[in-house]
Amino acid sequence: MLRIVEGKLRVYVEYGEFKINFDGSPEVVSIAFIDFLNKVYPAFKLANRLVFKPDLIKLAQALEGVIEYSSDGLILIPMDLTSEEAIMLSLLGVYVGNKLGLFTEESVSVTQIATVSGKALKTILNKLKGKIDDGLVERVGRGEYKIKSLGIKEAKKVLQDVKMREHR
Repeated sequence: MLRIVEGKLRVYVEYGEFKINFDGSPEVVSIAFIDFLNKVYPAFKLANRLVFKPDLIKLAQALEGVIEYSSDGLILIPMDLTSEEAIMLSLLGVYVGNKLGLFTEESVSVTQIATVSGKALKTILNKLKGKIDDGLVERVGRGEYKIKSLGIKEAKKVLQDVKMREHR
């Protein structure tokens, strides 16, 4: 059970015969809860280190100067992007925007990618097929695509390359 009372977080946990309450600030409670899990369930600690969890704050900070969000949607700032770069950065931007609550969907249409990137629709479609084959992108509906975990890692590299190129 989770309850927030006047700026304090209160969590009650039952795990087998263990029962414990955590009270305090969200930071204190989250640290105590994870410490509890590490003691009660040692495999959790190992599994926690093995699971890829994108750092949303770092991703959002890295996107500064490359992507902006508007009421009309996503805006790609660099104009000299390749089609592949535009695809990966658009999908990463939608992923981050969705996680930040700026977009309700975590996918984007091929038409939107073409519009945002200024690239030809046919070019975007052809390049997306390769990204799907490489396991970077997933087709989630007719003409709708979203970035996969491996794609997030790849998009981070693309983002670094684009930023390095712009600072020359």
